[in-house]
Amino acid sequence: MGVSKNSTVAIYGKGGAGKSFLASMIARTLTERGFNTLQMGCDPKHDSVVTHFGGALIPTVLGTWARYEKEGRGEELAPEHIIFKGNGVYCIELGGPESARGCGGRGITFGFSLLEKWGLSEWNFDYMLLDFLGDVVCGGFGTPIARSMADKLIIVCSNEGQSMYAANNIASAVRYFAEQGGKTRCLGLVVNKDDGSGKAEAMAGWLGIPVIASMPLIAQDQVIVDGVPHVSVRSAVAKVIAAVDDLDAVIPNKVDFVEFMMHLSGNAAEMDGTAVTADELWSLPEVVPKAKRELVLAGIPNGGRLDHRYVEAEDDRDRMLVPTVVSVGGGNVPAADWG
Repeated sequence: MGVSKNSTVAIYGKGGAGKSFLASMIARTLTERGFNTLQMGCDPKHDSVVTHFGGALIPTVLGTWARYEKEGRGEELAPEHIIFKGNGVYCIELGGPESARGCGGRGITFGFSLLEKWGLSEWNFDYMLLDFLGDVVCGGFGTPIARSMADKLIIVCSNEGQSMYAANNIASAVRYFAEQGGKTRCLGLVVNKDDGSGKAEAMAGWLGIPVIASMPLIAQDQVIVDGVPHVSVRSAVAKVIAAVDDLDAVIPNKVDFVEFMMHLSGNAAEMDGTAVTADELWSLPEVVPKAKRELVLAGIPNGGRLDHRYVEAEDDRDRMLVPTVVSVGGGNVPAADWG
């Protein structure tokens, strides 16, 4: 069972990719069309729904729960204490612990447990949008995927490397839990801050998911003018809503991110002018011709010591010094286990 009796969509992406803004614009549009819509922020920053409240942060589920517990009124806490309405959109922020004082993922899991206690799966919204941070690997942030709480998942991604890395991790989570019997599937990719390079589109191709929509980089003062979103935003939102209603979601392909990056224009690793595959990159021989040898030792912390051994090449002149064990902070780590 999904979270809502109707359509529940999880929107994932790296921090700063634009997923919260997109979720807010989708929620606003659906509400204007007459649908009961809930937007749930699932990030400790609890800033997913600020657009609906003039930039104000609403109280969070975890923060409100903690206050009620401290006052000895935990049993009085109810949905009406944590659901707020802004511009017609119903909003919840799960929240999280204070910095360095707890686990954000566990906070998300606990927050969902509270909502489920209040009958979350029976709330009869037409659409529920779950806005999730996607550049962490903590299991708590994968809750809607692991528990099949979202019917469909959308990934928001730019053409920047870390954003694509997060997109691949998110798709990998969908695939993993699908293989375990999970029901969440990936609807597709939304490219934000699109510079026309086609990298995120290539990422979608490798994953076997469609590009639902794209939005160019827009000057901040042009994103919303006099309460009206930029035309590219309105177009993207319309395409996303149409996809949610009509497009079949799929299980993404498994993608080796290193191999993907090496296939992008300008990223190919080469030796002797020949492209090297990802597998070959990690299995280059310890002994290489002297003319090609370059040994760079840097960044070993805490006075780390680098031990070496000699490897004999067929030609004695190509004898090479290679690292075998690095000592960092007093602990020895075999070279084969680096990284």
